Amino acid sequence: MKTITAFLILFAHAVSAQHITTCKAYTQAGQPIDIIYSKNISLDQTVCFLLNTGNKKISGNTVFLFIDRTAGGPKQNQFNKVYKIEKDKNWLACNFKFAKEGKFEIYFTDAAKNRLASATIFAGNYKETGTDLPVSKNNYDNVEAVFCEKVLSGNPINLKQNVSLKSDGGSVCLYLKSNSPFNTERIHVTIMRKSNYSIDYDEFTASKRYQLNSDWEDVFFKYTFTKTGEYKFSVTDEKELLIKTAYITVIN
Repeated sequence: MKTITAFLILFAHAVSAQHITTCKAYTQAGQPIDIIYSKNISLDQTVCFLLNTGNKKISGNTVFLFIDRTAGGPKQNQFNKVYKIEKDKNWLACNFKFAKEGKFEIYFTDAAKNRLASATIFAGNYKETGTDLPVSKNNYDNVEAVFCEKVLSGNPINLKQNVSLKSDGGSVCLYLKSNSPFNTERIHVTIMRKSNYSIDYDEFTASKRYQLNSDWEDVFFKYTFTKTGEYKFSVTDEKELLIKTAYITVIN
């Protein structure tokens, strides 16, 4: 049995319409450098919070940054700052260094105080207690899945029901969209194929695990096939709960 290895995940920063990426630096075009996937940040470590609003324009040219300490008593604001951004710019980078341990909420708002995006950070050696952990339930009933040629600014382009090895090069994107955060930091993707004369998807093709931000509401990945057939994609969260199943046919 041949396992397809040409499997490329593309968690591009246009994937989630509005989100904060924690990183060490950024380019002049607003792309992150050295993404920090962990929520745990060392004290006295300077990090960059990179806001990206995708294809959604910010109302006015003013953005507010707030950093609140949310554990160990009532919520306390530790830092806030006002930024002026250029017209039609969809990103903003802010450097910050934590001096206290704790659980912090980082969020940006526009001039009307509408929240644009938020993230949670644990600074120093702080560990969540049972009272800190949110009571939440993963509900994936509303998740939509489509195959497409590519994804631009959170929009799937050229939807597909099948993919051609010849004209498409065997490549296709699977785009997942929810109306609430996925609430998982990893997804597990398993791809199965129907073997000859089978009614079941009984031939293992590939299996990968990938990281994402738990507050993302959409995500996509690109896969390249090398063999025709009928395929099933099963996507689960970090607890192996099924997020979505999608099907596609590969032709010559």
